[in-house]
Amino acid sequence: MKKLLSILFLAFITVNAINAKKANAVWYFLAKKQNTVSQDSNVNVQYGIYTKYANEAYGQAPYPTMRIKVTNKTDKIIFVDLGTSYLKKNDIANVIYTPTITSTITGQSVGIDVNLGSIANAVGIGGMVGTALGGINVGGNKGSSNTTTTYAQRIVSIPPKSSIYLEDIPIITPGSEKAFGDLFYFKEVGLGKQKWTGCFSYKFNDVESGSIKNYNEENTLFNIGCYLNYSFNENFNKSYGIETTYYVKMLIGSSWSYSFGTVSGKEFKIMDKTFPQWREEVGKGDLELIRLWAK
Repeated sequence: MKKLLSILFLAFITVNAINAKKANAVWYFLAKKQNTVSQDSNVNVQYGIYTKYANEAYGQAPYPTMRIKVTNKTDKIIFVDLGTSYLKKNDIANVIYTPTITSTITGQSVGIDVNLGSIANAVGIGGMVGTALGGINVGGNKGSSNTTTTYAQRIVSIPPKSSIYLEDIPIITPGSEKAFGDLFYFKEVGLGKQKWTGCFSYKFNDVESGSIKNYNEENTLFNIGCYLNYSFNENFNKSYGIETTYYVKMLIGSSWSYSFGTVSGKEFKIMDKTFPQWREEVGKGDLELIRLWAK
């Protein structure tokens, strides 16, 4: 009997040791393609990827979301047509326009001091310096600014030397994940009031916690891009296009301890050890980050 218990105990330890190595979260780091464009002589476009949750109270089920900031560099009003502007996932394009809200910011300056280590459950700030996932301020100096919020129309205008934030765009929604092949899937989890549908990443068999897989523009797992159509005239008799494309440059396996599914301190420690530069690279906007639970 004692021998049997010893065997069972060793088997339990072995199984847990194996499972401890397997990633239950996957971090996708995205970089801009070399020939991509994010600004011209008229406008500058910044992109930031952050995470929304299916159940905000419990932080359940991450939903990767795109935030777009468009800056008018000129002394004239610029008009952006959201009906002919697109979020592109691989070769599938979806119109950006939705009847929601935009915020106009005039004369804003944001510092670049970034310290995410003290922010619980934050993953990164994307290209939006000074803003963590979920809109948490992470440091830096803010200059004075005037903000006006209005309901978005198909045509939005940007005053001279000013910026607008477009309404956040979910990157992956039920059905749209098919544009990425078989990398993501949606699943219902929980019961009753806590029942929710979450987006998950299929776990690669060879991805362990703390392991890295590198890619280039040719063999990348997927591409995400945005095409914005703008004009100096509201009738768009002459318009300009600017397109930015990101590709998956790196995939890192990680592990989270029980923390209502949000990012835990354990996960930060793994990432800081595996890829110490991630905070700096994401903070500067050189890399964007999509983090999902693994199957």
